[in-house]
Formats: sequence, structure tokens, C-alpha cells
Amino acid sequence: MKTHTTSGAGLVPVPTAAELSLPYLPESVGAARRFVCGKLREWRLDELVDDASLIVGELVTNSVKTGCQTRLVVAARRPSDRVVRILVGDGSRVMPVMIRAGTAATSGRGLAMVHRLTHGRWGVTLLPFGKVVHADLPAPTTTRR
Repeated sequence: MKTHTTSGAGLVPVPTAAELSLPYLPESVGAARRFVCGKLREWRLDELVDDASLIVGELVTNSVKTGCQTRLVVAARRPSDRVVRILVGDGSRVMPVMIRAGTAATSGRGLAMVHRLTHGRWGVTLLPFGKVVHADLPAPTTTRR
């Protein structure tokens, strides 16, 4: 696990990456939420927990629906002090598509919500045998002690 040290007196190592493999099961959505939210609390970013929970829940739900049986991976990273990146990788090369769901629709709003919560800072990286969807949340510039 990478670490980052804060500046100033009393340098404290801050973990900047965490990863979890999960099965393609509906209960993996809750496990992914608990994992990411737990990491954010460890990193003293409690104010991001609600948005991160919604984002990772939507991304893992989409992955579970692919029907793939290869590796499903959830990760949380701190590429900088100002960003928390949530990643969900799966074995499907089908690209997620943001649609306009009608008012009577029972699904189809997830990626629009991810787009709104991240201010459009999300995307997809295609891999030879799957993809990784990432979503970036702006983080406060200082963490509480």
C-alpha cells in the first residue's frame, strides 16, 4: 500500500490506495460500499462517504449486471490531496452509457447521478479483457486530525 506523508510537524502516513476483489453477486454492492466508506473514514474524509457510497453502489451494480464471472475489483485511491478516485473493474468490455430515464423508469439514472456527483469527472478505460470505470470526487485540501 502506498503512503503519503502530510507536511508540517507530526508527520503522519496517510494510505493512498486500497483494493478489494468481489464476486459477481448482488451482495457485493453492499460489501463495496462498506469497503470504500471504511477507507474514506480511515483517511479522515467522512464528508465524502455519502457521495462515495452512492457512486460505488451504482458502478458495482452495473458490473454485477454484466453477468461476467471474471474478476470484479473495487478500489479507492488518492491520486492527489484534492481527489479521491473510486474504481470498479470488471470482465465486460461493454461500455456504460448515460441515458435519460423517463419519469416512470425504475432504472437508468445511475450514471447520470455519478456524473452529477463527480461534476463530470468519471470515465472508462478499456482493457484487453474488460474495463475499469473510475469516478473522481473532489476532496478537501486539508484533513481533520
